[in-house]
Amino acid sequence: MSHQSSDPPSRSFEGKVAIVTGAGCAGDGIGNGRAISIMLADEGCDVVCLDRDLSWAAKTAEMANSRPGRGKALAAQGDVTSAADCEAVVKLALENFGRLDILVNNVGIAGASGTAVDVDMEQWTSSLNVNVSSMVLMAKYAVPAMVKNEGEQKGAIINMGSVAGLKGGTPHLLYPTSKGAIVNMTRAMAAHHAKDGIRVNCVCPGMLYTPMIPHARWITGVILPVDAGTTAAVGIGMDKSASVNG
Repeated sequence: MSHQSSDPPSRSFEGKVAIVTGAGCAGDGIGNGRAISIMLADEGCDVVCLDRDLSWAAKTAEMANSRPGRGKALAAQGDVTSAADCEAVVKLALENFGRLDILVNNVGIAGASGTAVDVDMEQWTSSLNVNVSSMVLMAKYAVPAMVKNEGEQKGAIINMGSVAGLKGGTPHLLYPTSKGAIVNMTRAMAAHHAKDGIRVNCVCPGMLYTPMIPHARWITGVILPVDAGTTAAVGIGMDKSASVNG
């Protein structure tokens, strides 16, 4: 993982500020959000690590802050399905760091199980709120903050999708449906906010070795290290990726 590397950071994100949702993880485990937060901090970015579990977010911030000379990480607690919490975390970033440049919409769950025949519709709705609507809520408050930045490139939003959103093929209806929605939502957001100097992209990793995949040893041959998704997400956020949008 990036927090274990002895290589000097490139400082590609020095002076930038990011919010990463779903930044926590149980114990010392490494999930997508934690890995992205640490890598951004390694590259000089100040990071607000948002998670519903404050202790998980605090552990991520501690890991990101464990070496000197990197960006500063700050833990925050919030529910991304709550408009008030989404607004509050953007305000927190502005109050502590003075700006917002990057939003990584990483929160995602497996969600409701079952096919169209037997899925519980209340769970279906709540799962879509977590996987899709939360990204809209975060963008609702992040975009106005980003447009205040100087220069042509005002900000970048990275929505974490999944190859399941492109290929389907999972036993449950909710997960690929929600991840497919993220792909086209990203395209629409990119078109809407390009005029504002804000890029919006989606990363659709395959199976990554994270705590969400605890019983997947039987398919280890097709599981990628979590760094694979992390590197893609962080790379898209760089200013030198200015031509990558949608």
